[in-house]
Amino acid sequence: MYKIKKIVNKSFLIVVLGLLAALSTLTIAMYIPGFHQIANDFQVKESQIAFTLTSYFIGITIGQLVYGPIIDRFGRKIPLLISLILYILTTALCSISDSLDMMISVRFLQAFGASAGMVSALAIIMDVFEPQHRAKAFSLVMTVLGVAPIVSPSLGSFFVAAYNWESVFYALTGYGVLIFFLVFFFLPETILYKSQDKLSGKLILNNYGKVVMNKTFSLYAIGGSFANSVIFAFVAASPAIFMGYYGVAPKQFGLLYGISTTGALAGNYLNGVLVKKIHFKKMMVIGSVLLFVLTAGFTVVAYWVNHLPFEWVVVALFFILLSVGLIYPNTVTSALAPFKELSGSASAINGSFMMGMSAFITAVVGVLGRPTPFTISSIMMAASVLVIVFVQLGKLYEK
Repeated sequence: MYKIKKIVNKSFLIVVLGLLAALSTLTIAMYIPGFHQIANDFQVKESQIAFTLTSYFIGITIGQLVYGPIIDRFGRKIPLLISLILYILTTALCSISDSLDMMISVRFLQAFGASAGMVSALAIIMDVFEPQHRAKAFSLVMTVLGVAPIVSPSLGSFFVAAYNWESVFYALTGYGVLIFFLVFFFLPETILYKSQDKLSGKLILNNYGKVVMNKTFSLYAIGGSFANSVIFAFVAASPAIFMGYYGVAPKQFGLLYGISTTGALAGNYLNGVLVKKIHFKKMMVIGSVLLFVLTAGFTVVAYWVNHLPFEWVVVALFFILLSVGLIYPNTVTSALAPFKELSGSASAINGSFMMGMSAFITAVVGVLGRPTPFTISSIMMAASVLVIVFVQLGKLYEK
């Protein structure tokens, strides 16, 4: 192995990594306002379009496992550029999909192209920032990233209303091209140790085995994945709840979606401020307890109040997503802490856990057919219980 000199402007790096990470979030959320149009064009039920989210999550889960060892062996930048080319091509293909089956297949490949960005962003933070500063760095990247779910439904609603659902993918293709040039011209290679070992299936499995067998990593990564699944349960169910159950218009949906997801942005920003004074592992515990209290309260109210006003739902979701912002950056920091040389592989496994859980959650939402505030709050509450379990197990193991 050999060490590569690390030269990077950390402030600018945070912005670039945030924009890079936002690529996947925009791809997940921006086309959601077009679900109704897509369902009509493909002549399927609107709830079935959620399976295009599921295929995306499966693709990004597998893709991260593939890219993790690659970026440990060949560096961060070149594999990232290649994956962005794949993303640009497949996003363009999404715009010409003429059936649900085609879109499900192309979304899988699109996710494969987006997956290197997620793995690289985490690995680059591990390369550049000292351990005591990583939680704050993760929170800052997540804050930049957090703008995407706020603006994406509004942008999507604009394109769908003014043009059609295909135009959303034209816009995403353009964004992919922009990110490609930002990475090509402005992102330096940051890897500290580039392995000289020949990349082989045996080596990859051995490295992944080392990561997964580390109990600190596995417990915190799984706990964080359950926390993050709360967000994607909301992402998958929100069109059916707001536009289906409550009958709001696509433009109004974009506003309601944006207000709700502002909670995640606020949580990530708040976490970045609080970890300066409160240890990030304590913040993780506080966030997990808050998540359970909020989801349990939401479930009880949704059960007893007939046809809960959608304004109440928006407020509840805002604070639920805020609590996730107090958990996820800290579970990532805790999970990746034991690794230096295998940071790419560890980032890949962490991302795969997260996206695998998200794929499962979105599939559950798709099977539900027409989710209600009570059913989605129940799913969120179940996830919050598991967050507490795995976070506490992680803390007990470290003792």
